[in-house]
Amino acid sequence: MFLAFREIRHQRGRFALIVAVIALIAYLAFFLASLATGLAYSYRSAIDDWEATSVALTEDSNESVTASRLSEDQVKVATADNDAEPLVVSGVVLKNADSSQSGRTKVSAFAFGIERSGFLAPDKVGDGITEGRSIEHPDSEIVVDETVAREGWQVGDKVQLNSNSHTWTIVGFTHNQTFQATPVIFVDEKAFAENPPTDAPMAVNAVVSKPGWSSTQADDLSEAGLTTLSSDDFVKTLAGYEAQVLTFGLMIGALVIIASFALGIFVYVLTLQKRAALGILKARGVPTGYLVCSGAVQTLTLAIVGLAVGLGLTLLTGVVMPDKVPFQFTWWLYGLVTAAFALFSVLGGLLSVKVISGIDPVEAIS
Repeated sequence: MFLAFREIRHQRGRFALIVAVIALIAYLAFFLASLATGLAYSYRSAIDDWEATSVALTEDSNESVTASRLSEDQVKVATADNDAEPLVVSGVVLKNADSSQSGRTKVSAFAFGIERSGFLAPDKVGDGITEGRSIEHPDSEIVVDETVAREGWQVGDKVQLNSNSHTWTIVGFTHNQTFQATPVIFVDEKAFAENPPTDAPMAVNAVVSKPGWSSTQADDLSEAGLTTLSSDDFVKTLAGYEAQVLTFGLMIGALVIIASFALGIFVYVLTLQKRAALGILKARGVPTGYLVCSGAVQTLTLAIVGLAVGLGLTLLTGVVMPDKVPFQFTWWLYGLVTAAFALFSVLGGLLSVKVISGIDPVEAIS
């Protein structure tokens, strides 16, 4: 609207300060959104790359994959007549097995014991093998996530898992294969059972099914003492996942609402300061509806400019952010935050409607 843009053009300093405040709050909201999605993705990226439908755990595990330990009979039931594979999940510490590998620090990781030729194999999930090759000699070779390389590890390095003296060789790196924000190590299931990282015997922790189980198969699993979860429900069982998603979501939502109504208060104060000018306009026959629409356009313009500046700062931050920080650009979430911000900003700006509609031209001019 002509009136809205003309006022902004003639009072640039005042409106620039408002835009700066909105931009900083928007930057914080976008920044938190990027951290939230990055952290959530680091929790579930390895699971998402399975492209599987369902996961079977023991009923006694309380839907915890680390507490689930399937018997041989349960594994047979879960993998019978179905595109399903057993999975061993174990927390490990990767450490030097060769004294010549100076500078390599110990790395905490999750070891996934998988069938080397199955759909959970590292060359068949996500981006596949990004450096090196897949496992050819299962008794002595492993593939690890590339986050381990940031600690100085390279293809060809000799490693040990926990206190076990068995030596493994890193033959390849994968991309974005993390589980609970921890890098994943892929190892052959049978070789892993023969060389466990702890004194406790290894066992299959879950069975992953790509197409899922039919209702009849689900009944068989239930009779065998197993429970099935969808991949999304399985992710929600991961320790701390839902808590951090809800926490970041509430923080972002609160920022959007507070910043939007703060902008509405700024516009309300500006409206009070220009009562005389608005009174003159009403005396000259300018409709109240036009003035209200002008205020709404002005509020929306300030919000959009502030959001654009905040988003630009966020993109710049993402470029210089260290790789260790779980920072991820998520355009759909940026769009959602932008739409919510714009909506609540206009609603906050409508606080001035009562002021505009209640202006008496004679009283305002005098």
